[in-house]
Amino acid sequence: MKKINLFRIIFVLILITIAAFAILNPKKVETNLLRAFFANGAQDEVLVNLSGKYSSSINVLFESENLELLEKTKEDFEQKISPESFKIENFDYRNTLDFYKKHKSVLLSDTDYKLIKSGDYEKVSQKALNNLYDPFGFAILPVEEDPFMLLTDFLTGIGGTAGAQTSLKGKYYEILKLKADDNLALSPSLMNKEVKKLVELQKYYTNRELNVYLTGAPVHAYYASESSMNEINLICIISTIFVGLLVFFYFRSLKILMPVLTGLAAGMGTGYCVTSLLFDSIHILTFVFSTTLIGICVDYSLHYLMESDIKKIIKSLTVSMLSTVCALLMLAISGIEILKQMAVFTSAGLITVYFIVVLFYELLPPQKSRHIFNFKFSKIILAAVFLVIAAGLYKISFSDDIRDMYRPSKDMIYAERLYSQVANRDFDTSFIVVEGENLEKILEKEEETAKRLSSNNFSYYSLSKFIPSQSRQSANQALIKNLYDNKISAFSDYLTAAEINKLKVFEHPFTAEEGLQNISAAKDFLIDKNHSIMIVYDFQSPEILKEISNIRCINLPLDISKRIKEVRLVCLWILAPIFLGLYIILGCIFSFKNAHKIILPSVLASLFAIGAVSLSGDVNLFHVLAIFLITGFGLDYSVFRFNGSKNSNDAVFISCLTTVVSFSLLALTSFKLISSLGFVLAVGLLSSYILSIVLISKDSGEATESIN
Repeated sequence: MKKINLFRIIFVLILITIAAFAILNPKKVETNLLRAFFANGAQDEVLVNLSGKYSSSINVLFESENLELLEKTKEDFEQKISPESFKIENFDYRNTLDFYKKHKSVLLSDTDYKLIKSGDYEKVSQKALNNLYDPFGFAILPVEEDPFMLLTDFLTGIGGTAGAQTSLKGKYYEILKLKADDNLALSPSLMNKEVKKLVELQKYYTNRELNVYLTGAPVHAYYASESSMNEINLICIISTIFVGLLVFFYFRSLKILMPVLTGLAAGMGTGYCVTSLLFDSIHILTFVFSTTLIGICVDYSLHYLMESDIKKIIKSLTVSMLSTVCALLMLAISGIEILKQMAVFTSAGLITVYFIVVLFYELLPPQKSRHIFNFKFSKIILAAVFLVIAAGLYKISFSDDIRDMYRPSKDMIYAERLYSQVANRDFDTSFIVVEGENLEKILEKEEETAKRLSSNNFSYYSLSKFIPSQSRQSANQALIKNLYDNKISAFSDYLTAAEINKLKVFEHPFTAEEGLQNISAAKDFLIDKNHSIMIVYDFQSPEILKEISNIRCINLPLDISKRIKEVRLVCLWILAPIFLGLYIILGCIFSFKNAHKIILPSVLASLFAIGAVSLSGDVNLFHVLAIFLITGFGLDYSVFRFNGSKNSNDAVFISCLTTVVSFSLLALTSFKLISSLGFVLAVGLLSSYILSIVLISKDSGEATESIN
């Protein structure tokens, strides 16, 4: 048996073994965008869970000048919602009120607590008497059961009227709040199917007399994915047709597409399998990033098909593979999960394609090709490149706000603004994450935090407003007893002696677990068994809480942006070591005299691409990530320009042309994250190809080829 056949068998067995392990240990695909950047410990997990808690809700807003039509439409809409998919978030007033009535002797509002504790019994009594005589006053319990209306004040202090009817500018509004099932929230495809049903209901009920609006993260995700999917499908069709026509024009045959596609499929499959073996889950962005394997795989295949002699290209092919893999593997030492996955997936796929070309392509029949791509460029190109780099770096500014990566439609913007006005949510929301050994400890910590917030005039919404800690309940009970002892005589005209004696029989404090079982709204404040959240509005002074242990202040947009900035800075910092490492590798292979000529086009192309982006707007994380791809592709162009045959010129040109066309089409999509990545890659790869021709002499590797 020939040695090459033995290598082929070993290679195939390795691929089969990796695939078998991956199939037997399937890993889920992570779709939560935040988990791409937050996967480093318990604190990150809390933030991701908190974001998920508020990103699986949908608000249905009904608007009409006809109140009867509004109420009927909401009722009909609600009946058509699948209970298996969405839970309607209505406050369970009946069960909650029955529970509170039973435990009225341990409940006090913050205002009554302070008044009674300070001994201002007269004010509490007068407030109750004024309400009693007020024809528009109301009470939860009759006077003989709650003469000071303490339970009424407690329930009023809780707040929370989400979903209540509201009027605004002559129109009536109602809000229906939906919470997605946990399993549904974890599956973007299933979520989109259910949101599509809501969109169809929205269109059905919207007419001249009534408008229905949908808001919330799942609705934005639905519209973004729908438009992006349609655009990407169209791009794939156009790109495939373009590649097919180009290959047919060059080779006068479409047969070579089969080995190219086979190598690509093997590379993508191996990349997935290796990544699934090394990580607990694979993020969806890893797949998006790793589709750039297509360009390099086509490049490797075309180099062989145009030369039909592996000996003539083996050195260039190996150097190209090693340099690209080294550039990608530098991401693996970043300490950031998503960058590690991208590095492993792409490197494993690239190595697989390399060995497929080296081991198997010589089994293919020789291909006839035509040398048609011969171009020369002027030094004016270099001047233009340096001008864009200088102007772009001078103007450069970075955007790390994740909201800048998505542009909603005008209709969605209007719906969100209208919902904020109707629901009184037009303010900045922050979260205080409270940690405790158990629920009781969490409640005590919340109450300590609430004192600081109240004393600094910050309004808040929390679990402890619904369920006081047992220590607070005991303190409430003692204060209520003092109030009765000192001021119950003020109600002697309304209460009999028996009724007064009955009031002095107190219930025992209830546990936090009992509260959760009977007060459904309270569960919304728990992230897990050891963490709860307090919602604070327009909170700009986290320093007032710095002395309280086991709490963490979170502003989701700001904290997410801060983390994205950290990832971006890590990527920028490792660029210099990457280029230095590549320079050393190339120097060892081609000599250090020539190494800088090979790497220079990639460096300049990366700077040119970032400069072009900077001149048109802000630079974001995905623009920076694109530099790693530009480097890998660019070195491929440069190495084959420096050390390849004449046929290599055509292979690189076709590969560059197909890749640039594909990314240029991506740059036209409406989803900003995808379009920004497509734009910078198209600009960077085209400039990298052109600079490799301008800066590298084909025959001797000297500075610049002859110029027109």
